[in-house]
Amino acid sequence: MKIALINSDLLPCPPIRSGAVPLLIHSIAPILARLDNTVTVFSIQDPSLPNYEMINHVEFIRFDRGQYIEEVLQHLNKHFFDIIQVFNTPRWILRIKNASPQSRLTLSLHNLMLGERLGDNESRKVVETIDYMITVSKFVAQHVVKQYPAASGKMTALYTGENASRYTPHFSNQGRVVALRMKRQLGIPDHFQVVLFVGRLEAKKGCHCLIEAMKMVRKQHPETALVIVGSKWFGDLSVNPYIRKIQRRARQVSKYIYFTNFLPVNGLPDYYTMSDVFVCPSQWQEPLARVHYEAMAAGLPIVTSNRGGNPEVIAHGKNGFVNNQYDKPEAFAKYINKLLKDKRLREKMGNINKKLIKNKYNFEQYALKLTRLYKKIK
Repeated sequence: MKIALINSDLLPCPPIRSGAVPLLIHSIAPILARLDNTVTVFSIQDPSLPNYEMINHVEFIRFDRGQYIEEVLQHLNKHFFDIIQVFNTPRWILRIKNASPQSRLTLSLHNLMLGERLGDNESRKVVETIDYMITVSKFVAQHVVKQYPAASGKMTALYTGENASRYTPHFSNQGRVVALRMKRQLGIPDHFQVVLFVGRLEAKKGCHCLIEAMKMVRKQHPETALVIVGSKWFGDLSVNPYIRKIQRRARQVSKYIYFTNFLPVNGLPDYYTMSDVFVCPSQWQEPLARVHYEAMAAGLPIVTSNRGGNPEVIAHGKNGFVNNQYDKPEAFAKYINKLLKDKRLREKMGNINKKLIKNKYNFEQYALKLTRLYKKIK
């Protein structure tokens, strides 16, 4: 099959400036190519990337962001693809169908967009036009079907995942070496335990709630540091009022709260390896944060909030804890303290998570399921 994977116009692919969608595309494209498919990835340009290249038998075509979708449409009009998969940009669906009416068209949804970011009438037309829709969680799928029942017969939730080989398990011998190196790099005392947050620094991601929780965590476990990895947007190092507020509050809570600012995808694994507990304190109805998969790949126990699709990959008490009181710092502190005092529990949960990535939540499995879906609708 000839397959076109159309990235959004927010970030380039490969994910040199991070982003869940570019990472997913870059990870599955070579696997799809190995499965006897011809794969083309469309992406916006970036100064550090050529406008055209072949990587691992995948064709990458990059257009100027200002004319991106127009250039993509022109290419689709001239070159036929059996399958066109559009990632997280439903507003392009109708124009793409007009440009390539004989292609099978799939939409990959990573956010609640239909009926929200896209108007109701256009959303209905999108649902009617596409051949299939893929969502990152059951939560997103259910949300779409509730608004647009016609989508129920052509939709499935496919969990993405991670590449286990990119991460060194925290509890391994090599992991302990990495952890010591990273602590010394950041100035964290060697014997301290580490709680990790990775995500954009905005109120809906809940970093402020975790900082407040650390006030209670340190009462029981004073030799604990919190490392906060993120910025207000991918690659944006500027500081806004929310960031200033949480930085100020962090200084009041503990001198052992560390802000790293933005880190690219390849810079993240060692931070997970260094850490003992990962926390995702989302305050909004998150579709399903991919940081869960990253923490799993590093063999970490997870504390997440019961919001949106996040609890779909965490079995409470088995591979982590799901906090129903998502806006209560004391509730997060309870689960963090439970994990910090019990090394055996941390390792048990971490091992389960590592196996989940190896056997279930990984890009290989995702690409195989995607290929079966493509054959079904072709």
